[in-house]
Parts: sequence; C-alpha cells; structure tokens
Amino acid sequence: MIDPRRLRELKRLAESLGILAPISVNIDWSLLDCALVHPTFSQTYNNDRLEFLGDSVLRLATTLFLRQEFNHRSLGEMAALRSNLVSDQTLAAIAETYELDLYLVASESVKLEPKARQTRLADALEAVMGALYLSTNDLNLVCPWLYPHLRRIAIALLEKPALGNFKEALQEFTQAHWKKLPEYRNREIDPILHIFQAEVWLNDQFWGGGEGKSIKAAQQEAAAIALESIKASLAN
Repeated sequence: MIDPRRLRELKRLAESLGILAPISVNIDWSLLDCALVHPTFSQTYNNDRLEFLGDSVLRLATTLFLRQEFNHRSLGEMAALRSNLVSDQTLAAIAETYELDLYLVASESVKLEPKARQTRLADALEAVMGALYLSTNDLNLVCPWLYPHLRRIAIALLEKPALGNFKEALQEFTQAHWKKLPEYRNREIDPILHIFQAEVWLNDQFWGGGEGKSIKAAQQEAAAIALESIKASLAN
C-alpha cells in the first residue's frame, strides 16, 4: 500500500505531466512510486529495473516521433537527432521542467552531490517512462507529454553545428584551422555512480571539460564548451 501523502504527490506529478482523468486511472501508482526511488535509498525497492525498461521505451517513442515529424530528413540526421534527444543532458532538462527531484526518494548523500544530479534525473525520468508504459502496455501515457519537449529540442538542435554533435563540429573546426584533431583526456571520477570526466586539449592547451555517465557523454559536453572557447579566443 502507498502512503496517502505519497499518493497525493504522485497524482500531482501526473497532473503536471498532463495525465488527467479519465486516462490517469490507468496508472499503476505502485510502479510510479518505485520509479522514483533511487537505488541509494533501497537495494530491494528501487528504480533500476524500470530505468532499464524506460531506456527502451524512450528510444522507441523518440524514433516514432522522428518518423512522424522529421521523416523527410536523412537517416544520418535522424540518427544524430535521436542521439541528442535520448541523452542524459536532454532527459535531465525535461525532468527539471517537472521538478522531478522533488518526487525522487534518495539518500541525502546523493541528493547533496551536484555531479550526480544530471544522471539521477535522467535515470528517474526513464524509470517513470517505464512505469507508465507498463501501466497500459503502450505509449499512451508517455507520448502526449514527451513529444512537445522532443519537438522543441529537435528544432533547436537543427540550428546548431552538426545537429548538436559537438565532437564532430569541433573536429571539423580544428581541422579547418590547424589541420589537427582535438585530444580527449578521460577518467572515471566516481566508480560507484559511473560518472566520467573528459577534457579537450589542443596545441598543448586545455579548452574545456565535461562530465557524464559515459565517456561519450562527457566528451560531447567537453567538446561543446571547447568549441565556444576556441571560437571566442580566435575572435579576440
């Protein structure tokens, strides 16, 4: 049984997602509750498995969205868009709009760790998607609130260099100016939470750093910062 106060919280979250009656009666509240319990709070009742499922739910929903909205684009462009739309950075930004951290039950140590915030929010949002999918065994509780975010972010991405693939954009820029490739220096800074850090070096100079739950994600963030830093340096 879910505590009545917790149930009211979950219903407020559903309302903020736009999942209102009568469709909200289809929500499995126990699954949604579990989706918002971080593994550091409980080893036996947490969102790990729902996050695992939600990752696939997200990719399917995003692929269907791109087919519906951007099917005129090349497969390469659609793949680049999808890669960005399912990234931790994008998911965390979406989660922020719903203040998902307020609903997430986690240990105080994790709550107070700013470096883990992006990963924590991204995982929680994926777990929520997994819980909503299992509630109806379809995407009816996911796509209505997810698609507007994907549309807004995709349109913004199309205005960025290399569709937001900053590693590719940085590589093209450095090759054009110096006939050199940037160097990435990577390390794992949190073995427990699997958070990685990447630094971009060029001409023996540090240009930017980033973090993520994979080396690829950390490098993308670092490349975005480095690209702006290098352009600013050349402009001066």
